[in-house]
Order: sequence, then structure tokens, then C-alpha cells
Amino acid sequence: MPILDIIEFFDESGEIMVAKIPYEGSGEFRLGSQLIVQESQTAIFYRDGQSLDDFGAGRHTLSTQNLPRLGRFIGASFGGKSPFRSYVYFVATKTFVNLGWGTQSPVMFRDTDFRMICLRAHGAFSVRIVKPRTFLNTLVGTRGMETTFAVEEFFKSLIVSRFNESVGAIMKSILDLPAHYNTIALKTKDAVSIDFEQYGIQLVDLFIQAITPPPEVQEMINRASGVAAQDADKYSAIAVADAIRDSARNPGGLAGEGLGAGIGLAMGIGMAQQVARSVVPPQASMKSGSGGEKLSMTELKTKLTELKELKDEGLIDAADFEDQKKRFLSMM
Repeated sequence: MPILDIIEFFDESGEIMVAKIPYEGSGEFRLGSQLIVQESQTAIFYRDGQSLDDFGAGRHTLSTQNLPRLGRFIGASFGGKSPFRSYVYFVATKTFVNLGWGTQSPVMFRDTDFRMICLRAHGAFSVRIVKPRTFLNTLVGTRGMETTFAVEEFFKSLIVSRFNESVGAIMKSILDLPAHYNTIALKTKDAVSIDFEQYGIQLVDLFIQAITPPPEVQEMINRASGVAAQDADKYSAIAVADAIRDSARNPGGLAGEGLGAGIGLAMGIGMAQQVARSVVPPQASMKSGSGGEKLSMTELKTKLTELKELKDEGLIDAADFEDQKKRFLSMM
């Protein structure tokens, strides 16, 4: 292997966090070799797996004066000119911005309204290596992460882990997400910052760009959002009506499964009575002679059939059934 008289590393892409010269094993250096360090770089010299000295931007001549710990490795019999095997790590100290993170697979969330649902999330983050020696000793050396890709993947796994914890601690229902978006992001950033510090990394920024529920849950939210802001009872009625519809499609399933979309049986029973009451708008309780809504014979039969299905499913009791039956009959 030739002796390396000039040791330097150029990163034309601007995306490399750490690079080793030579890439594999060690190289032959000698006193008097030139070490060139670019702006926003720190170079750390290693011999026999032990870090000797670190260098900032500029040109450095390798000698026992600026590598004092190297002196004991060079025998006097060689006159200080013998080549020695070593390697150098170049660590970028600039801020790496707009790094992406995301949940590669859905994460489970215990939702108070929809029971267990799967969430996906993604965002961006920025980091800076503030302690290169700590970074090398804890990540690159200990964990063997000598590529930028491996380092970034490790960062992403930490963020996703802390995101899961933050969501579970702050949010109880996906319906509360808009109000807690910033809080979740800040709590996740605080937790990740502590994790990164032990590796010599500063977390500059962390953003959550989106948290998305499963398509079927999102569809229910979209359907109900138009009335939820105006009438909470109507919102509840729509949710339970969807659950009852799914139950009818799966008559052989378990009670909880039949309610569909993660709405529990107990919640369905408690809200079904609201459905029965909200099916008829307030003015519909008045007789047709007073200007109330009128029902054709076909419409009446349809509503009574649906009402009976609610009673047969045990979602409303006999009293509610008779009460609503009278209301419908009064609308003929």
C-alpha cells in the first residue's frame, strides 16, 4: 500500500456525516504527511483503535508536536521517518437540514372512541454533530455505523419511538388531534433531544408534518365533520349509524366486531338511544297539520323497519321503540 502523504476528504454532495480514510482497514502514514481539513469538518486521528488528536479546519503537518500521543509509537531507530499504520475520521459539523422521518409500519394507538387503531406519521428533522469524539465513540465505533445511511436510520428509529410515547401520553382520541398537534411535536422533540445528546448530537429542529388514521376511520371523520361542529348529538348519531350498518353486514360476528370501525358495544348501546331520538328532527314531533314533515307510506314502512331492527339488536328498549313508533305514525 502506498504511503499517504496528503490526507483529505471532499464531500461534493454535502450529505455525508462521517467518512473514514482509508475506507477499509488502515493506511500507511509518516511524520510530515499533510492533513487537510475543510470548513465545517473535524478530523480525528486514530492508531490501533485509539483516538490520538483532533484537528479543525486548515492544513496540518503530522508530527510529534501536533500529534504528541503519536511519539511513543515511533521508534527512535527509524529517525521519525518510518511509516506507521493509522486512519482518520472526518466528521461534518455543519447542520444537516430537512432529514425525513416516518413510521415504516403503522403504530398501534388505543383510541377512546375507536378502540385500537393504526396510525402513520411522518415529518422532518435537523441535526448537528457538536461532539465529534463522542459521536465516533458511541455510534460509529460502538455500533459500527460508519455510513451516513446507517446513522440516519438510527436517528429515525429514535424519533418514531419517542413519537409513539408522546401520542399515547397526550392524545386520547384521534378526534382530538388538531388541538394537540403542536404539543405532540414539542414533547417528541424534547424527548429526542435528550436521546441525541448522549451521542454528541444536537437536535436543531423536529417537525411533524402529518398524522394519519386508517382510511376507514378517516372516512367516518370526514362524513361526520360537516355536522360535528354544529350538533354533537348528530355527530354521535352518524357514528353509531355507521356502526349499526357494519353490524348488519356481519350478523355472524361478535358484538364488538359488529359495531365496526372500533366502536365498542357498550358505547353503541349508550348512544343508540340518541340515534333513535335524533332520527326525527324537533319539528317532526309536531303533527302534519301543524306544518311538520310528512311521510309517505313507503317512507313510514322503511323507518319502522329500521326502528324494529334497532330493537331486535337490543340497542334500544321497548319503551324507546313505542315512543318513536308513535312519532312516525303522527307524521303520516
